[in-house]
Amino acid sequence: MEHLPYELDFMHKYNLHKWLGFLIEDDDIKFISQMYGVKFKELKRVDEVFLRNIEKFVGELVNKIQVKPLEAPYRIAAIGDSISSDRQSWVKILNHLWKGTRTVIDCAISGDTTSDLIDRFYGTIMNQEFQWAVVFIGTNDCRELDDGSHMAQISLDEYKRNMHYIMESLLKEGKKVINVTLPSVDNVRLKGQFPDNNWSYDRARIDQTNDFIRDLSKKLDTKLADLAKGIGAYGEDVLEQDGLHMNGQGQLILCKLLLELLP
Repeated sequence: MEHLPYELDFMHKYNLHKWLGFLIEDDDIKFISQMYGVKFKELKRVDEVFLRNIEKFVGELVNKIQVKPLEAPYRIAAIGDSISSDRQSWVKILNHLWKGTRTVIDCAISGDTTSDLIDRFYGTIMNQEFQWAVVFIGTNDCRELDDGSHMAQISLDEYKRNMHYIMESLLKEGKKVINVTLPSVDNVRLKGQFPDNNWSYDRARIDQTNDFIRDLSKKLDTKLADLAKGIGAYGEDVLEQDGLHMNGQGQLILCKLLLELLP
């Protein structure tokens, strides 16, 4: 597995086959194992661990909240990056909870910025059938080079322009939208996980982005899942070892926020 850019668990957890541009169903473990050049049994073992964790998270969720009766079946597009396209994310948890009575479509791709999302907007999102959209993107936009230049992936002004386009396009097509604010990032853990990339995150930029998301949601009269606020109230670590992605508790916080907003 020395040929893989990251550990197999990491590759599979964040569906990096999509990041590499392969149009493969997420549950086609056999094909993904062939693409990665690993034994099917080995990838199946990794996948089964994620499935068991999802079952555990669903059990925790049911114990913590009263799940409302479903008023109507509908489909939800998860629009975002690796925090959503994670085999242990809110997408998987809610799909397992609902057992097919409702469906969350994973339209997220690891590494995406809002510019990447716009580039594939009609080919991978708007060609899907859905009534609701959860727009949870911006973490990669905020990433900057830690070489003194502090050059961001996407400037705040460009992020604002992109988000206006994404939101207005969804609303124009009659989609109901939930905006999600961004969690923080731990730069120390991030550098430990990705030492060669020279990435960092500025807390002020994340805060500015979240303020914009709140203002845009209010302006366009969409629903808001204020994840950043929810994590702050929780008061404990919700990040994975890489300091970037959310752990199970962070994903459960988002699940609870979304369940409070969805009919």
